[in-house]
Amino acid sequence: MKKVCEFLNCKEEGVYPAPRSREDITTYKYYCIEHIRDFNKSWNFFEGLTDEQFENEIRKSTTWDRPSWKFGTSNYNKKINDPFNFLSDKKDEKVSKKKVNYKLLSSWKLLELNPTADIEQVKKQYKSLAKKWHPDKNLKLKDSDMFVKITNAYKLIIKSFKSPSVDIS
Repeated sequence: MKKVCEFLNCKEEGVYPAPRSREDITTYKYYCIEHIRDFNKSWNFFEGLTDEQFENEIRKSTTWDRPSWKFGTSNYNKKINDPFNFLSDKKDEKVSKKKVNYKLLSSWKLLELNPTADIEQVKKQYKSLAKKWHPDKNLKLKDSDMFVKITNAYKLIIKSFKSPSVDIS
């Protein structure tokens, strides 16, 4: 169905939408090309506003009609979805504690060493325990699990020396 131009006594097809009023900007009148040109020349969105209202409209339009505030003056935590509390002023207790590497800590205990030991002490202790628990050395010991555990613990500790980002505290 063709729309007829809504200009008085015009019978042309109304193809071009124009807002009905400033307050009702989403409802349209439809005009032909000649009358939409006249409408656009005469349309003043700010007509009827006081100077203060006009100034407020200009300020709003500089931020695309989104609210803004001076840096540091707003409680941004309530305005931004922050599920991991990255922007929180309060440090989460779980986040502030260092992560404990229990595997590494148990490796130090298995080698019977203090985590403050240096790499030479670790190597020396590993050789001593490897001799003690090696299945070929101790034929009485049918269980080689202890030797495997010691070897894995040694490897993990040596790896922690190479990448110091691992924390055991």
